[in-house]
Amino acid sequence: MKKAIFRELDLYGDDLSGHCTRFAYRLMNLCVKAEEVSLLPVEALIDGDLQKLEDCCTLGKKDDYTFMIVPNFKEDLTAIAQGVMLEHPEFKQETGSQTLDTVDEEGQPTQEEINYLLLRMPEVDNDRYKLLKNTTDVLYNECKAAMEAANTKADAKLAPLTVGESDADLKKLKKVRDKVNDQWTEHREKVYHDKLQEIEDAHNMWMADRVEEALDNFEDEDAHNAGEGFSMKAFYQNGDE
Repeated sequence: MKKAIFRELDLYGDDLSGHCTRFAYRLMNLCVKAEEVSLLPVEALIDGDLQKLEDCCTLGKKDDYTFMIVPNFKEDLTAIAQGVMLEHPEFKQETGSQTLDTVDEEGQPTQEEINYLLLRMPEVDNDRYKLLKNTTDVLYNECKAAMEAANTKADAKLAPLTVGESDADLKKLKKVRDKVNDQWTEHREKVYHDKLQEIEDAHNMWMADRVEEALDNFEDEDAHNAGEGFSMKAFYQNGDE
């Protein structure tokens, strides 16, 4: 087969890959879990200069839904928190500190207090659950349409290039093209269903918390009512005496 055919197949694969990568990136920015890509646009105004987050702190995770940010310098914590707030006002912020065992410059044991900032992803309540699912479906359909357009474009470019090719080569070409399409279609579907499951898990966690709160309130009210009943009983008993 002609080299031009192989070049077109490579471009076709790159096109599908680009659409799937963009789709995955947009889904990560829905901020169900703590995804590092969501913090890429964040900048902090430190000493009059805007600095990227990665240049002024150490980024980690407390859990799947919470970032833990440790500034390179304690005095920069407020600036970092303000930078995050500008980009992600929906993140719940909490500051804290802890003491770590370390060694000084002379190798002697010492302790150091570090300040940190926790960024908690917003809860997936009923309203956000519906919004996230609808947004995910919109982004999925956009990606699917873009990939279908890429298929149409690739077929149109390959058609004139295959003129004069043998039937055997045409079958090989179709097999390769279908394999590339199937590979990225499967990847798109996995990204889509993984995000839907992620949304479901976060929503179920929110509902479990609400049930636990309701049970706690019920137990508190039950205990309160029992206490009142005991007090009234004691009142009447004392009155009889």
